[in-house]
Amino acid sequence: MLTALVCGAVVFPGLFCSFRKILKYSFTQWSEADVVSVSERLVSAIHASLATAAGVTVVTSCRDVMTDSHWLVNGFILFGAPYMAYDIYAMYLSHYHTQRVRGHSSSYSGHSLQTVRAFLYRDCMLVLHHLTLLLIFLPIALFFRRG
Repeated sequence: MLTALVCGAVVFPGLFCSFRKILKYSFTQWSEADVVSVSERLVSAIHASLATAAGVTVVTSCRDVMTDSHWLVNGFILFGAPYMAYDIYAMYLSHYHTQRVRGHSSSYSGHSLQTVRAFLYRDCMLVLHHLTLLLIFLPIALFFRRG
């Protein structure tokens, strides 16, 4: 199961970096904010597609999804967990670059506690959603339901 966790930790940031490079060189007129924002959304779309495919596979394979067990549930939970941590960082980068483009370059001249605080203030619920899934529901799904 550790393999799924490591794969997720490599795949999602790797896709993000790859999309950033491809988009930066393909669309030279785009700003860094555009490139980061589109890259973040492409990775999110891939994660959503994988989650949907895993859900459909589990639902169609099990007679009773509340009591049956399927190997893909634990595998996808571990594979998808690094996405939650990665996505918080990607959302911060998107926020940072977007604010710089909007003319807040004096307060966004570099990464600082002030820029992190502004991001958390603006996207508090999204960050809380990701942290709740990662820190509360992941252990419940993996350990407390006993397989």
